[in-house]
Amino acid sequence: MPQRQSVVLSPRERILREVVRVLAEAAALRDSQGRLQWRRELFELLDGDEWAEFATAQQEFVEATRFCARQVGGLDALVEATSLVAPATRHRLAPLAEEVHAMDFYGGRDWEPLRSALQVPVHELNATVALIMGDRIRLPAYCDTAWRAFVHLSGRSAQPGTVLSPGMVLLEHLALHADLASSVGEFYAWNDHFAEMWELNDLEGGLRELRESLSAQGSLADVFHSRAPRPAGLSLEKVPASATRPVIRMYIKLAPDLAPAESSGRRNVRRGHRYWISSRVRYAESAGLHHEDEGEGLEPVPRSQLPAAVAKLLTRMATLWRDRAEDVVLEFFLPTELLNEPVEWWDRDPTRPYPNPLFSKYPEIFLHSLERLQRRDLHHGWRLRWARWKSDPDSAGVHWCEPEEGRSIGDHLQFLDAQIGQQDDVVAMVLSEPPLPRNAAGVGELRIGLDLGVPVFIHHRESVTEEFRSVVREGLAEGGLAKLPTYARQWKGSSATRGSSVPNALVRHMSLIWDDPEHLLDGGASAPASFVGGIE
Repeated sequence: MPQRQSVVLSPRERILREVVRVLAEAAALRDSQGRLQWRRELFELLDGDEWAEFATAQQEFVEATRFCARQVGGLDALVEATSLVAPATRHRLAPLAEEVHAMDFYGGRDWEPLRSALQVPVHELNATVALIMGDRIRLPAYCDTAWRAFVHLSGRSAQPGTVLSPGMVLLEHLALHADLASSVGEFYAWNDHFAEMWELNDLEGGLRELRESLSAQGSLADVFHSRAPRPAGLSLEKVPASATRPVIRMYIKLAPDLAPAESSGRRNVRRGHRYWISSRVRYAESAGLHHEDEGEGLEPVPRSQLPAAVAKLLTRMATLWRDRAEDVVLEFFLPTELLNEPVEWWDRDPTRPYPNPLFSKYPEIFLHSLERLQRRDLHHGWRLRWARWKSDPDSAGVHWCEPEEGRSIGDHLQFLDAQIGQQDDVVAMVLSEPPLPRNAAGVGELRIGLDLGVPVFIHHRESVTEEFRSVVREGLAEGGLAKLPTYARQWKGSSATRGSSVPNALVRHMSLIWDDPEHLLDGGASAPASFVGGIE
């Protein structure tokens, strides 16, 4: 009796089938109108090349994937078109396309042993890539393992001073990482093979020269220390061992000016809508908060001038950082009346005749509630909900605030207070409207969340529609609440370059208030809250 033969799929075929699966699972592509828009975007990127329509969505996804895989740049076009219509798919499709490109670059050599060795998170990964690429490339959020970083860098142009692929240079640096010591032989064998095949061993900037240089420094930490700028008065021995990620965190507080104006004759009138701007900086090599006077004004700033004042502050700070190469993360502490401000869309230079938003230069921008940090009576419930979530990451509850038709605002808020109070797993609330002073429901929902310790708030800055809720649901379905800040950054980046398609118009005005009490409160005098005013 003849034996049944099993079909062994090639690595490339497995990747393409995974691409098809991602397309089939995208909520935005499940209906015919979504696929029609997706098809049009894809055909435009492919310069008009088309395929015949198919009876089912699955058939079309298979054909589109195979068609794009045969075209130069076709898979990249597929990623762009799909993430335009279904933004949450980018973090799944982009690494698959990069894996196909890397597979082609390395000639299809079996890389399963190398993949196994690199499928681990590495704390110094972003720092290592910044070191290799001279801060020219930031790792996308989906590069959460050394393997993803290797694939992302492979095939990119060699950097000045070396003839090696950045992927190969990364392996040489990772060989010095203490947690990867058992895999050094695998890293070296991979690089030795391609250096010999491409004759890159003995060239200037070749493999032999790089390996000897790194070996002489001993460890990855020594490499960082040998190339990092030394702040005045700080020796390398004083650098905390925990400060491994080379990032500058800048905390910016916008605090209302509560001083009364000068007497108008009959009575004192409080200055309205004026704010003091102050900031602190935390550098990778120092656990403390540094007060740099650059850019801070001596007078409060009217609300209308806040974007220009912040831009001036950041410009002066950038001058101060001229000898540094770290990424900069901006964290804003805003009073309740400013929590709807589109801070990430403020211009870096208001004098330019075109929009130049902050997030183009500072991809990571976080918004925090100033009131929450300053009111210590809110800290216990806040810490409690966050701790429950961290102990069980899959238990994150998201409450959708939707007032029932015919119910008064007061009744809605009373019912919401009771609901949230009984659901201790709720760590995020999607507000029913922007928290503007004129919106009693939005402001009331926000205040209930603050009072009951909900750490995360999500809303649309103009109007919360069902389409907006669908975008949020899709992001939550793809990666859970923890990944939502990453998706929001990616979506907004796309919306700045892709025009005003429906999904991008919706996410462009998404506001995400993300208050992590462990980051904001812990650390004593080094905690951001010590500057903001929430702890002693």
